[in-house]
Amino acid sequence: MDFEKPPTIEREGKNRERLLSLEKEGKYVFHGSPDIIETLEPRQAYNRSKKTGNMEKDGEPAVFATPYADVAIFRALTDTKGVRGESTSQFGIDGDKLHFSATKNILEAARTKIGKVYVLDKQKFQDFEGMQCRSSETNEPIEVIEVTIDDLPQNVETIEK
Repeated sequence: MDFEKPPTIEREGKNRERLLSLEKEGKYVFHGSPDIIETLEPRQAYNRSKKTGNMEKDGEPAVFATPYADVAIFRALTDTKGVRGESTSQFGIDGDKLHFSATKNILEAARTKIGKVYVLDKQKFQDFEGMQCRSSETNEPIEVIEVTIDDLPQNVETIEK
């Protein structure tokens, strides 16, 4: 994946435009959350083991971010807090095009949410792999930009359950 070349842009909301402008500068990474966070501290990540099916530690504790503003926007608005029923959201990259999907109930809940995208100093991050990067140190946001449903990329597919 070429981190210097931004992925294809689908649509721009009012704050998405600002975030995409910061992304193009190449000096920042982004962390999306529904929560207010004053300082981002390293946390332990877990992934499901393909061999055992159990949740296992994924590396050392870290602050996770992405060089892609759209991924942070999606993550900030598609959490499952307060969402009833079976719900899931997914994102990935194919070549230089990001793709997103979520169940209808998550997308409906996103209409009422205000997410936060934390703009962080890219120099404090390493291990750029796929759509994420890690920092082993505490990070103070340079800027916090609120996002709403209007800032989601237009190419979010609905997962039928």
